[in-house]
Amino acid sequence: MLMSFGRLLGNRQYPRLPRNMKHFSMARFGSKFAFLLAALLPSAVAAQDFTATLGGDVDAGFRKTGTFQEKSELVVYLGNINTFLSIAAGASTNISFYTNELTTNMCPDGLGNLQWSVSATFQGKSLTTSVGSWPKDTCWYTLARTNVAVQTSPIARISPSVAGNLEGHVIGISTGGNALSGTLVSQQGNTNAANNMSLIVEPTADASGGDNLSDYIGDQSITSFGDFGGGAIDYSVENTTPNSFTSATVSDLYANVPTGSTDPISSTTSGNGDYLGYFTLNPNGTLTFTRAAAVTAPTVSSVSATVTNGFGPLTVVFSDSTSGSGTNWVWNFGNGTIITNTTAGNVTNIYTMAGSYTVTLTVYGPGGSGSYTVANFIVTSPTPKINFADVSGKLVFTGMNCPSGVQYRILTATNIATALPLWKPIYTNTFGSNGSFAYTNTPGSTNSFFVLVSP
Repeated sequence: MLMSFGRLLGNRQYPRLPRNMKHFSMARFGSKFAFLLAALLPSAVAAQDFTATLGGDVDAGFRKTGTFQEKSELVVYLGNINTFLSIAAGASTNISFYTNELTTNMCPDGLGNLQWSVSATFQGKSLTTSVGSWPKDTCWYTLARTNVAVQTSPIARISPSVAGNLEGHVIGISTGGNALSGTLVSQQGNTNAANNMSLIVEPTADASGGDNLSDYIGDQSITSFGDFGGGAIDYSVENTTPNSFTSATVSDLYANVPTGSTDPISSTTSGNGDYLGYFTLNPNGTLTFTRAAAVTAPTVSSVSATVTNGFGPLTVVFSDSTSGSGTNWVWNFGNGTIITNTTAGNVTNIYTMAGSYTVTLTVYGPGGSGSYTVANFIVTSPTPKINFADVSGKLVFTGMNCPSGVQYRILTATNIATALPLWKPIYTNTFGSNGSFAYTNTPGSTNSFFVLVSP
């Protein structure tokens, strides 16, 4: 009996919430306190509130808003996030235990215009799962597909400054359901089909306020918009069934690790979230989760650059050839600059200091990562010092700080505005071993212009 009493107390934990969201009133506290005392009586031993372990609970939320609003909302505990992460790639699992409460209790008018989502998070510094350790404030949630056969674009990871707000709202779905569950038990004397450890049918008109699904998933300004209060993301995580719900709707499940923290799947600290699989809501109300299909690690076969040597500052545009599924392209340019690109597009880096630089590209994807390194790929030289002199009517060019052994050319034109490809080459050579060069020319016209180009 003392263990049950302790568990009930342990479940009364509440997340961080916006100021305008009170968590419970003194009146509610009184009812809960009375219920806790009742737990000591033999008749209340079987009562178990809605599950809120705060350790990776996966909750499905069902609601209707606006003109389609029902008298109740439904929150369903689907298990721990590790259960879903441990499903074999490409495998599916069906969930149906809650459908009677969804179809008959919550939605007597049918499942059309039903807003549904799946989300999870945890409290604490980290959560260890089969795929690794997830950092603090990691949240998992769904994104609705427009085309059921096409995966949505990966979500962008959020900053640590707003991650706590998101975590508080996501976990509030569990703790809010737990709080309402306790209130209903105290009023009804026991749990029942509509209120137990696995699900809670929540009255839409929650007199005490602050504990319904809508209080946590709805926007503070527009409650029908499912963005967890709008303090961290600006898009809805809910999928809405059509008025005539005759074919399945699909939502993709992503993990959102705050930027700056290491993602256990991609090993990155920025970029996009992880695609983990998708949930399908069938017209009969059942859910099916399908783990993301197995994919091979990306293979990077080459790295190329628009120019590999020259005078600093040297602007270089890089590209790559990568096969397989990639989500984050991490470029290390060798000069202290590292950037993460979330597409396979070209990237640009500027080398300001003279030196020889090794470039490494690592591409991360759902199946792992692949790398490609080019040693001493980019060579930059100090800006040359070029002197001009008129020696006995001849034009003499001399210079230092040039790249040893690199070819150079001297071009001439009578009009300085002439496009460079039209300048006439008059001399070709390579810079000396000490980086010097010299050239003497007898101008054919006082209006001649000269350009030194390399390579």
